[in-house]
Order: sequence, then structure tokens, then C-alpha cells
Amino acid sequence: MTEPLRDWFPLSMMMVFSDLADLAHGAGAEWGQVSCGCHPDCGVGTAVMIDKETREFRPIPEFIDFPRFVRDVRNITDAARSKVFTAGMLFLSLLRNYRPFRAPSRLTLVDLFNKFDKSFGITGKDYGKNFGDDALERRKDPWNFLFIAGMHFQDLFTYDFQRTRMCVIPYGTQEGEISFCAYNTGHGWRNIIEHMHANSSVKDWYEKMGRHDIHAGNKDLVLPEYNHSLQLRKDDVDRVRTRSSKPQTSLEERLMAKRTAREANEEKQEDKLVSLS
Repeated sequence: MTEPLRDWFPLSMMMVFSDLADLAHGAGAEWGQVSCGCHPDCGVGTAVMIDKETREFRPIPEFIDFPRFVRDVRNITDAARSKVFTAGMLFLSLLRNYRPFRAPSRLTLVDLFNKFDKSFGITGKDYGKNFGDDALERRKDPWNFLFIAGMHFQDLFTYDFQRTRMCVIPYGTQEGEISFCAYNTGHGWRNIIEHMHANSSVKDWYEKMGRHDIHAGNKDLVLPEYNHSLQLRKDDVDRVRTRSSKPQTSLEERLMAKRTAREANEEKQEDKLVSLS
């Protein structure tokens, strides 16, 4: 799907585009952009452009010279010019870094600019909201802009104090605010704090309260009453999920492999019996 050395970049690179959006929105904007100022080694990310109708997709760095485009965006932001000038320079940068023969077959340069504008609000055009009556209008866009991210998990052998210091995900705990990296990795503050403030262990809870019922595998959930105020849409209620015959989880893959091996062994035993008879 992707070329690792070409398509993947540090998550902190998104700061370049959040800074550009903040410049375009101006100092009077009600909200600023989320700025991912994490350590460069925190994780990696890439973006994929997907045609909603044909399902054709391409990683964006495949058809945009991304390193040069990022340098251009940084220079545009540093220039700190007007919104019109900023939008014009962004379009020119896309024009010079765009590789049309590597892009999805139906994607045009105008589509690409509109997608960037829709994501970061450079020109201020109203594309509608992601909720309410405007959602359908906003989603008429034939392209999906999918961002994929992954995090390099730390253990005691790969622990990076500088990366932990620059962590941008705060956890609120009984002992105060602790970063994601300090709470979940390395020494493991999660286990310490949960043990400090635990009311009871699972074993103690089961002895005192008993095990709760498990409502899975199409078992009925018994409720004191079934009246509710939910507004159910008939199309969604009548929709039936079609399950693929292929395994969907690693457990199903292992079970299928065992079943295939067992069937092959049974066939071999049958053939052996037939040959002996």
C-alpha cells in the first residue's frame, strides 16, 4: 500500500500545516488548530487519497513531492502575508509539487486544492459541518482524505526520556496530570497509581458481588422495561451486515489454519486406509 521511506513522516510534521491554518484563520479566530508538537520519534503518519466511488487510492506522498511541499508551506507561513496571498501561494506550491501521472485517475489539481482547503480552512469557504443537516452536503465531496498514524511503543529497553518529556497527551489521574508516555510505558505509572487507588481486586469483587452476566453471542439482555426515546432510522434498523467468509481476526485465522490442517490430516488417513484395504 505504501513505500516506507517515501510515504511516512514524523507525526510532529503536522505542525507545519496547523501553523499555516492558524495564519490563514487570523488572530481573531474563535479556535486555533491542534498542534502536534510531540517528539519526532514519537510516531509516524501518512495520508491516503481515496476515490469514494471507485475505491482507487494513492498515498499522497506518491503524487506530491512532500519534502519540498513541506518546505514551501513553512516558507509561506514564515512570510505571514494576507489570507488571499497565503491561499495563492499554497495553490502555486501544489502546482509545482503535483505529479499528475502518479495520482488517482480522476483526481485533478482543483480537487486536491479543495481537499486541502476543506481540511485546513485556508480560504475561509464554508463546506458545511461534520454534523447536523450540513453533514450530507459536506460529504458530497467524491474524495476521502484518510490519515494513518502509528506510535513507537516504549519499553524499558527503548525508553527515551526526551520523548517522554515532549509527550503531548496528558492523562488526568488521582495523583495529578501525567503524560501518556510516562503513564503507559517504561516504568509503568499506570500500575502504581491503579494499585494505590484500587477499591478491590477482581477476585475480591467476584467473592463479594458474584460474577456479572455476559450478554454476548446473541443472548437476550433482560431489562426492567424496554421503552425508550431513541429515534431509530428504518434504513439502519433493516440493514443486515454481510459477514465475509474470510477470517476477520487473528483468532479466526488460527482456527481456520487448525481446521485446514485437521481436514488435510483426515484426508491423508482416509487415503491410507483405502490403500491398505
